[in-house]
Amino acid sequence: MKAILIVHNIASDLVTSVWTPIFVGLFIAIVIYALWPRNQAVFDQASRMPLRED
Repeated sequence: MKAILIVHNIASDLVTSVWTPIFVGLFIAIVIYALWPRNQAVFDQASRMPLRED
């Protein structure tokens, strides 16, 4: 049982010390990409896609 708790603590430390900053950085990169002025035309066109009658 003690070995399971040790593995759990190692996994928990790994998640908080490695994966959390990676996902925060990934989230920030996605938000910056979505709000970048150069991409506005592409997102405007994509937002009108469901309303088009081809």
